[in-house]
Amino acid sequence: MRSDKSRPHSTSAKRHKPKIGNPTPLGLSAFALSVMVSALYNLKLFGITQSNVMIGVSLFTGGVVQFASGMWEFKVGNTFGGTGFSAFGGFWASYGTILHYFADNVDSDQYHNTMGTFCSAWLMFTFIFTLACIRTNLGVLSAFVFLTITFILEVIYHFTVVNIFIKLAGVSGMLTCTAVWYCLGATLLTPDLSPISLPLYDLSHKD
Repeated sequence: MRSDKSRPHSTSAKRHKPKIGNPTPLGLSAFALSVMVSALYNLKLFGITQSNVMIGVSLFTGGVVQFASGMWEFKVGNTFGGTGFSAFGGFWASYGTILHYFADNVDSDQYHNTMGTFCSAWLMFTFIFTLACIRTNLGVLSAFVFLTITFILEVIYHFTVVNIFIKLAGVSGMLTCTAVWYCLGATLLTPDLSPISLPLYDLSHKD
């Protein structure tokens, strides 16, 4: 006959299972920082003219950190966050690799054609994600709307090489990162950490 001695041990093991923290603030901060640096680079502010400033940020902050946060999102059961953060981690790592390859030749036709194709593919991904977050909240939806516009402007710029479009992409990128920074604040500023709170304005469908 099977002993019941193992039951309390099993219950205790479940009770003391390590708790997984919320990975969303990490993913939001990595994304916001990467988009902000990219936007400043596109606007050529503070005398930034070399693409080198984007390589490290893209590979490590946007790539490694964001991909890791995406994997943890899957761990806590958030498919939307896991897919978004992981995929964009791949985007930033790819972007950094392309910039590294073309570091001394960012004005060539080959670079612009490569980036135009690359941004076109990510425009499609971002547009689908924008549709998928219509019923999330206003903060997240705003970020994806601005990001979609940014990709549209990037695609136009790389296929036409008309400088006004990359400047507009920089402006749209700043709006994107502002929305993401706001989402980070709203997520991180919890009652147990801060007396300040930010509303995200829920858009979920209610019967």
